[in-house]
Amino acid sequence: MAKRRGTINSDIANQLREYALDFIENEPLSEHTTLCLGGNADFFVKVKTYEELKNLLAVIKRNNAPYFIIGGGSNLLFGDEGFRGIVLKLNGEFEKISIFGNIVTVGAAANLGSVIKQSAEQSLHGFEHFIGIPGTIGGAVFGNAGLENSWIGSFVDTVETMDFNGNIQKYAANDINFSYRSCGLKNCVITKAVFILKNGDKNDILKTVSADIEKRIFSQPLGTKNAGCVFKNPEGQNAGYLIDILGFKGFGIGGIKVSEIHANFLINTGSGTASEMIELIETIKEKVREKFKLELETEIKIIK
Repeated sequence: MAKRRGTINSDIANQLREYALDFIENEPLSEHTTLCLGGNADFFVKVKTYEELKNLLAVIKRNNAPYFIIGGGSNLLFGDEGFRGIVLKLNGEFEKISIFGNIVTVGAAANLGSVIKQSAEQSLHGFEHFIGIPGTIGGAVFGNAGLENSWIGSFVDTVETMDFNGNIQKYAANDINFSYRSCGLKNCVITKAVFILKNGDKNDILKTVSADIEKRIFSQPLGTKNAGCVFKNPEGQNAGYLIDILGFKGFGIGGIKVSEIHANFLINTGSGTASEMIELIETIKEKVREKFKLELETEIKIIK
């Protein structure tokens, strides 16, 4: 089996070289996630242009290779064994941000925080409460990022994608099935999104941004190795509150512990492993199930 895997990887490496793609073999995924956990990826490919993306998707399709699209690396846990396939990361022309009137056009690799700040500077209202949510626009749209009463999908005008035949497809907001932590788009790569925001008072918008940043400083473990909220909120409940009243704050397994600030954040103290993270997640789920008869679902994506 190992010999077969080696042959497949050799074929893929040759094809990536033929297309002059920027790739690294056996790249530690811990260097590309906010948790700083995860083993090596067979191939880590940085894609700067639409042509490069088209070529890479052709390689994936031709070899029927497992693949994963990574953005800012938040909300994500790779196993200690790594990823047997291709991890692709968009950058370059996919990082562009364009604002014309109240229309904000953004490449999928653009940092969400940068989009929020540039929109605020242009007196555009709508995104300010998303400040502090880590990651890229592509990841935010794919996971319909947001807060309790505000989701990024509600501001979408269109989303552009590329399929595995290299075709560009544009979806109007009404054609996208936005739901809790999902947009429903599959078998494609989100390349760009267009948002329609509302005009507002610049000072008021910037004050809201500052207030939300300050609130997060006191309510979230900023500056630590974490992946954001680990569990989805059960309907009518708050996952962090349930975990807190069970006494989990500060509890740890190995190098992973529950934040003492917000119980829905699990922190890699520096010596943690993905298997310890998974063990702690399962321990919390079991205790919540026993005490409250509720089944917690993970908000972070676990790739083993």
